[in-house]
Amino acid sequence: MKENSVEDFDSLFVKESGRRKYVILVIILSVLGLTSVYTYLSISAVRDQMNVAQDQAQGAPEINSALFTQLKEKAWLESRIKMAAGDSIGLSIDLEQRLIQLELKGVVILSSKIRDSSISGFFRKMDGNVYFAMFGTPLTIQQFKSSIAKNPFKIIQAPKDTIAAQAAIDAAIKKDSLKDENVFWNVKFDRNFEMNIQGIDSITEAQNKYKFGKGFEFARNLKNIVNSFQHILRFTKPSYTPEILISIPENEAKAILRALPNKASVTIKI
Repeated sequence: MKENSVEDFDSLFVKESGRRKYVILVIILSVLGLTSVYTYLSISAVRDQMNVAQDQAQGAPEINSALFTQLKEKAWLESRIKMAAGDSIGLSIDLEQRLIQLELKGVVILSSKIRDSSISGFFRKMDGNVYFAMFGTPLTIQQFKSSIAKNPFKIIQAPKDTIAAQAAIDAAIKKDSLKDENVFWNVKFDRNFEMNIQGIDSITEAQNKYKFGKGFEFARNLKNIVNSFQHILRFTKPSYTPEILISIPENEAKAILRALPNKASVTIKI
């Protein structure tokens, strides 16, 4: 009787172990299946976006790939000249020279050194025709989103006397000293891609904030993750938007955001 009890216990253990292995195998296969589907759909979405860009570049003369470097310089200069013809402040971004500048009629009014940057692979796969169609003329900002107020000015009532004035100044200083802003802003362009600019004090901070950001940045990343899972479950192509990420000093990121008009022109060299 005792031997039978031991055998029964051993058989239960074997069955339980077998079930556990089966469950783990099903989970692994499911994850691999979903990952494969998502990868296929993601690649397809990138190809669709490239096809749209190629359609927009149709009709332009064929460009010799050996002259691609000269083409980029030509597109950059022509775009800046056209932007300089306007009457409002524009933004020029040279990712090769790691420089971002506010300009008015061709005159640089603020310049900032780019500390860190990254671009979607989409931009690296553009041929000469697509590149010139994309960057040969100034882009136009269609929409702003930011972690701080773009126009923070507000009307306040003048203090009644010097005591009230001093109290207001002390309160403002105290509020400023306690403020810990996460400066991050995003713009959508008229050519189906986005640019993200964040204020940082070091490259390490830039990398950490982009991966583990909070506030505006965290909400944006979370939205992208949720959107991706929804597409996986529906077996549909996820939405794909090429992006440029630029990191510059916080004060300059804030100044550029607040100086740019809502529909500002932007020239970019990648």
